[in-house]
Amino acid sequence: MTKMAEIKSQFTELNGHIADAIKNKDFSRALLLDKARQDILKDLCLMDPSTIDAGFFEFIEGCAKDNARLIQSVEDDMYDMTFRQSQTRKVQTAYMQR
Repeated sequence: MTKMAEIKSQFTELNGHIADAIKNKDFSRALLLDKARQDILKDLCLMDPSTIDAGFFEFIEGCAKDNARLIQSVEDDMYDMTFRQSQTRKVQTAYMQR
């Protein structure tokens, strides 16, 4: 397996674990896994640029888009929970004022 193929494999595996952690609302695990992924990117910056093919950057961009979708999903869930909590508080307040 080439070095780039190995990095892609590690990156893909980490992305899968991060997605699972986010879906399970295990954000501390997601942060730890993201740190490992960032370390891979830092190591990549130290590599000889001629060993990095253009397809790898497209791969990284695809991963970033997937992560953005996951983050948006979490933000949407948080907005929905906040809205529901607000509605519940309003109902409770109205009930208590009777």
